[in-house]
Amino acid sequence: MGDFGSPLRILRQINSFRGLAGFSKTRLEVHFFDESASKIEKLKANIKQNGLEISGVVFDIQALPFSSAFERVKNTLANHSAAKLVLADQFGVDQITDKVFQQLVEFPVCDFLFFISSSALHRFRDHPAIRLKIKRPDDYYHVHYAVLDFYRGLLPKNCRYYLAPFSIKKGSNIYGIVFGSGHPLGLDKFLRVAWDADKLNGEADFDIHREDILPGELFLPIDDFRPSKLTAFERDLEKSLRDGKCPTEIEVIWKCFEHGVTRKHAEPVLAKLKKEGVIKFDFRVPDIDRLRQPRPIHLI
Repeated sequence: MGDFGSPLRILRQINSFRGLAGFSKTRLEVHFFDESASKIEKLKANIKQNGLEISGVVFDIQALPFSSAFERVKNTLANHSAAKLVLADQFGVDQITDKVFQQLVEFPVCDFLFFISSSALHRFRDHPAIRLKIKRPDDYYHVHYAVLDFYRGLLPKNCRYYLAPFSIKKGSNIYGIVFGSGHPLGLDKFLRVAWDADKLNGEADFDIHREDILPGELFLPIDDFRPSKLTAFERDLEKSLRDGKCPTEIEVIWKCFEHGVTRKHAEPVLAKLKKEGVIKFDFRVPDIDRLRQPRPIHLI
């Protein structure tokens, strides 16, 4: 039957939770849309063939263009009582206009995953706002990050929304993922999964041989002199702590998110500065569950 596509993978994952307590009391809806009627019919057949017509799950499978599909689920997306995950494949992401993106990040309790193929990434290169940010237009990696920065630039003012990238290689194609969450717990979990898959940079499920530099630093052509992603993060965090810009563990968490690293990555810097007598605090790793009552970090 070949590899499962995204809809079947989602249903298989949902199906694996059926034995959990409370599953039957939770209303679950899945909405699958594609403009192609033949693809929709094939999807329905595959769902039936694989025994994934899950009892208790509400199915909404329609052959609709993106604009119509988006209008169809707007009320669901705007529901404050429902947790939502929006997935857009390499075809759907072409329909994510600036206006649609800004609506998505305003919806309550709504995360999203954009799957952008390497060919789609190259189409992004021609966008004026992205082309200016690409250092190496022949390199999908730099295009992917320019696209991520582009989306970050679309975030409304005073809107705290969290974005992070990841790359997946499938055959000869590379998919750039952009994950978005309106809650820090969402990004925290995504980053932990990403770093489990890529312990070097937390960015890909294959070796991309990339390293990061701090904003404003010179781009050195010699790899040996270019700081790694973690080195860049540790340097930035240490400076912020020494400058008193992290009065609580929350600011440390935001710094982790800014660099795309996990909270655990802050531990060595915190321990070092505590040992040196620069700061004083009573924890090892910032706690994402203490957002409302963060523990203080005192500059000595």
